Amino acid sequence: MSPICTHLGCTVKWDLEKNHFICPSHGSQYDSQGRVVRGPAKRSLPLITVVVKQNQIRLVDRKPAVDPR
Repeated sequence: MSPICTHLGCTVKWDLEKNHFICPSHGSQYDSQGRVVRGPAKRSLPLITVVVKQNQIRLVDRKPAVDPR
């Protein structure tokens, strides 16, 4: 998943004590799956498509076909 907060585009950081991703600017919190736990964000962290090809891991700029959350 992307570490970009869905509220205003800040970079979230993992808080080990709270066991959440937290936006340092506006306080949005996300669980380990990227789902909103506390706003102001209203949408989950976006997922990134990962492709393994020829023994290389590549991040692809498109949404996954299925959201496994």
